[in-house]
Amino acid sequence: KNGHRAPQDNGNGSNSMISSQDNNRGKSKRISRSNSETSTSHATRRSSNGRNYKTKPDGGGSSVGNNFSKYVVTLVMIIAIADLIVLWTSIDATIGDQNGDRPHQIGPEMGVHQFTAEKRVTDIQMQLLQDIAKKQQEQAKQQNPKKFRTLSENDIRRIEEQRRRQSQYAPIDKVKNVAKVNKVKNSDTFGVDEHIVKILTAANIQLDEELASQLPTWDDIVSMYGDKPIIYGLETCQTYRDTVLPADRMLGPAGIFNTGTNLLFELMKGNCNIKEAKTSTTHREPKRNGMRFQPPWGKHNPPSNYRDQHVAKFWGEGINQTAFFPVVMIKDFYHWAGSQCRHAYTSHWDHGVGRCPNLVDAYNHPNRAIVKFGKGFEYYESILDLWNKYYQEWEEQTFPHLMTRYEDLLFHGEEITRLACDCVGGEFTTNFAYVEGSAKENGLPIHNGANGLIKALLQYGSSANRLSGFTDRDRLYASRKLDSDLVNRYG
Repeated sequence: KNGHRAPQDNGNGSNSMISSQDNNRGKSKRISRSNSETSTSHATRRSSNGRNYKTKPDGGGSSVGNNFSKYVVTLVMIIAIADLIVLWTSIDATIGDQNGDRPHQIGPEMGVHQFTAEKRVTDIQMQLLQDIAKKQQEQAKQQNPKKFRTLSENDIRRIEEQRRRQSQYAPIDKVKNVAKVNKVKNSDTFGVDEHIVKILTAANIQLDEELASQLPTWDDIVSMYGDKPIIYGLETCQTYRDTVLPADRMLGPAGIFNTGTNLLFELMKGNCNIKEAKTSTTHREPKRNGMRFQPPWGKHNPPSNYRDQHVAKFWGEGINQTAFFPVVMIKDFYHWAGSQCRHAYTSHWDHGVGRCPNLVDAYNHPNRAIVKFGKGFEYYESILDLWNKYYQEWEEQTFPHLMTRYEDLLFHGEEITRLACDCVGGEFTTNFAYVEGSAKENGLPIHNGANGLIKALLQYGSSANRLSGFTDRDRLYASRKLDSDLVNRYG
């Protein structure tokens, strides 16, 4: 390009030598230039604009790396925060308000915390019970050291053998010898209606003027619950008797918490006897009369997912579940909600002293309920939703069973227990006794304030207590959400 000709090879290699020398000189210049730049890497140079600046050392690239690391860390933090927001949203329960037109975020307690709250409560309760039992045992040991001794190997083998034999049947409670009770007559009624006098006399409660002044009138009771008890399922009794042998028949209570299942068991145990149960090889009860504490799948568990699918820890092992006849207890929702406030059992929802049943919050959003059943947790919109769905499920069952109200067992106890006893082919007592666990062991009549029956008569015999604790928001929500078919069916 500059007028120089490229050297040509004449065949003797001279041109190749020249080219090689030129290449060597070019490499020397490049190496020299590189060394010169290296030696002046820290020197002051003049930029194109005339200003002096110092070049950074070879390690100056680390500054770019540090900035890049900061960018990466910031990006990772942004991604992590975004993931937490997504996770929070996914676990946060979203429900509509009572009209279903506005979603409401309840908060983390309805998400991950749902799965751990019950375990924390259970662990604390068990630890407290263990501590109390340990302290009681230590105190008893100090008072009577001779009673507490180290078990020998023979003792241990004997206990294990006894447990092995009993495990073939339902657990057997030790029956205490109770002194003969002096029956009261209540000849002076103090103006109390004969129906209530009959209830008190059957429970061996001495009526006096003070108690008479506190008791509800029979007209008040009839105005709330009617003059006849309500009991459904009597048409299934014949089917049960035709398909289950007398020696295999069993009866016991079922129902959600706080509906009188324990009371029904006490009344049936003391007043009904399936005589063939005494020789039964399939089940055994404390009185050998076929009256059991609960169904073999658990008295509080919903039937659809538990009958023939779950075995209760107590009174459940080795029992033919299809041979068990349940009597299902239901209580007026408003009274039941008040009972839940006093004793919630394994149900949990937002409530407290002075704000119960607290069906909805200040924004009219239902307070979600979590219930621990035998196999795990179930979630409901509210405790009202729990009541609805629990008894809707029982209404759908087609196997033989009875359903009746707690209020009927309270005010028509003899009639209800007689019908249930006849249903399974049992023999009903000729001297009905209103049996309760709080009965005194010294044989003396029970007086005012010493028996739970009196409290129940006062609590459920007056409409004044029915809506206790319900706010206007609670009542409005209940009026809209209560299952009208259940309300009409059970009053």
